[in-house]
Amino acid sequence: MTTADNERPVFDLRDAFRHESEVLRSAMRTAGSVTGHGPTIGDGSEEGWRAMLARFLPKRYAVNKAFVVDSAGRESEQIDVVVHDQHFTPLLWEMGGAKFVPAESVYAVFEVKQELTLDDVRAAGQKVASVRGLHRTTQRIVHAGGIVNKPKPPPRILGGLLARRSSWNPPLGTSLRSALDGLDEHHRLDLGCGIEHGAFELPEDVQAAHSLVTADADVGLAFFAMRLLARLQAMGSVPAVNLDAYTAVLVSDD
Repeated sequence: MTTADNERPVFDLRDAFRHESEVLRSAMRTAGSVTGHGPTIGDGSEEGWRAMLARFLPKRYAVNKAFVVDSAGRESEQIDVVVHDQHFTPLLWEMGGAKFVPAESVYAVFEVKQELTLDDVRAAGQKVASVRGLHRTTQRIVHAGGIVNKPKPPPRILGGLLARRSSWNPPLGTSLRSALDGLDEHHRLDLGCGIEHGAFELPEDVQAAHSLVTADADVGLAFFAMRLLARLQAMGSVPAVNLDAYTAVLVSDD
């Protein structure tokens, strides 16, 4: 190795995410020590997670707190973190900071809690199911080279749970796996992070032995962010929304 090689700056991914983790942990601890008001602490935690993901993910992805709606007029519960398309799909409406995004634009949804617990895993699964149960349209795609006549099927929406810490001991062991196994496919959580204890991923093949993959706190945030991006890349682009289905409700029957 030459002297020049020794002097070349080195980027340490582990250290970069360790710093990001400490920023998030510090914000959550500060909120908890300054106020005992649960909603205020929760709002601060949610904003921290959204800000981190917005910095990390490519700009094709928007990260917001939002309601998800479909062309039939149905609406999800309010979701703490929605990763959605902002290139091809419109933001339908915004009022007083509350955003409403079409179901077709959604890639992933996450519930934010202070702890990973059995009740919170179930609550997160319910939030995820309220989005997955919405109707999503699709239609042919027109591009510079012509028309793709076969509409792309809507991809399976990712779901997860983000928290400050885990309530279990060990934090990401059999109790977590048991809680995740208790969710059906509609409520299933794919990814999660308890920033003080680590992160987890339930791969597509949930039946495989030892399929729950975990990472320690030291690299947990990096693992979560990288695995989320890998899963998003595998999904490709969202389908082309059929705007006629949405505008149909605006047309008078007379």
